[in-house]
Amino acid sequence: MYEIHLTTAPFAAAQWPGFDRYAASIGARPMVIELARGDHPVQPMLTLCRDGGLDEVVRFSQALAGQAAQSGFEVVRCKIEQDASAHVLCVQGGRQHYFEWHGRMVVPEPIRRQLAALSEQYGGHLSNNAVRGGDIRYVTLREMGDFAALRRRVAALADAIAAQGWVIGKQQWESVVFDSNLTLDSGWLEHDDED
Repeated sequence: MYEIHLTTAPFAAAQWPGFDRYAASIGARPMVIELARGDHPVQPMLTLCRDGGLDEVVRFSQALAGQAAQSGFEVVRCKIEQDASAHVLCVQGGRQHYFEWHGRMVVPEPIRRQLAALSEQYGGHLSNNAVRGGDIRYVTLREMGDFAALRRRVAALADAIAAQGWVIGKQQWESVVFDSNLTLDSGWLEHDDED
C-alpha cells in the first residue's frame, strides 16, 4: 500500500470549496500543511492511498495531477510513501529516496518556539495541518541515509523531548519512494548529514 501526497500551488481561500469537492471526487483527504519556516510555508495537499506496483502508482498519481490541473489546482509535487515502521520496512525496487519520521504532539503556543529550537538541534522541524487548526504539531526528521541513522536521531530527539516533560503521541515512520519536487521543502527540512 502506498500513500500519495499531491501538493498544489497555494490558492485563494475562495477556492477551498472547489478543492474540497475535487478531493471528495477522487477519494482524497484535503489538507493545508503549514511549515514553521521555509521558502514554501503553505502547501495545500491531497492525500490518498493506492495498492499496486510503484510504477503503476506513479502513473496513477501523474494522471490525478493532470485532472487536478483541469479543475484549477496545479500540482507542484507528487510524493509517494510506504510505511517504514520497524515491523513493515519494505522498499521495492531500490527506488527509495529517503526516510521520514513524524511525531504528533499537542503543543500549546507558549512552548512552540522552545520545541522548534530543540527539534532543530536534531535536524527536525515543525508543521501543522491548518485545516484542523488547534495545538497539534508534527515534528519531522528526514534521513537521506539509512533507516538505522534515522532511528538513532529520533531516539536522541525523543529523549530530549521527554527530558522537557513533553509527550510525543502517534508516530509515523515512512520510506519515501518517489518525490517529484524535493525543493518544495527548501529552507524547512534540510539536514547536513552530520550524524
